[in-house]
Amino acid sequence: MTFEHLPPEELPQIKQTNVNGKRHYETPSGTFISITTLLSSQTPQGILEWRKSVGEDVANYVMRAAASRGNSVHDMIESYLYNKPMGNLTTDYGVLAAGLFNLMVPILDRIDNVRVLEKGIYSERLGIAGRTDCIAEFDGKLSTIDFKTASKQRDEINENYLIQATFYSLAWEELTGQKIDQIAIITGTEDGHASVKVDTPTKYVKRLEAIVEEYKKIH
Repeated sequence: MTFEHLPPEELPQIKQTNVNGKRHYETPSGTFISITTLLSSQTPQGILEWRKSVGEDVANYVMRAAASRGNSVHDMIESYLYNKPMGNLTTDYGVLAAGLFNLMVPILDRIDNVRVLEKGIYSERLGIAGRTDCIAEFDGKLSTIDFKTASKQRDEINENYLIQATFYSLAWEELTGQKIDQIAIITGTEDGHASVKVDTPTKYVKRLEAIVEEYKKIH
């Protein structure tokens, strides 16, 4: 599979920084909070209850391991979409991460006409910034695409993922004028599943705006 890449948009550069210990980005329009930092205050109740049941030490260990797993899979996906030689994935990234990537490949092959990968974008209107995994066509439709990993397949997707992808869609349109009508969350799980959640960003705009307003009231 060879992925086509369209000429890149001329996007302003943004730089990650910390403000009071929280991730922000310096943009040409000001210093904006990271979308992931903003959404961290919206942690689902189920995760909060899990943290309480296992204790903070165990929870933090599991979260660090999950972050490492996710970073390895992201690196493989980025190389794959850039059409780079993949080498020995098990040797380079470990059995678990390589297995998750291989599970996701059939879904990744539905991507084409890539605009950007792992690119910093922002919205002056919302006062938020972040790094989108991928803006490309998915099943022929311009989409914001995020890549996720998890320990097991779940019946419902974390709504924060959909809100985050919605933000990237809005920021992309604000910066480029290109409207994105589809979001796709591709997930590989340790219990041997790969799935994609395809949705419409307009469904989550009001929720995103409400979170932004709540944040502004406090800060």
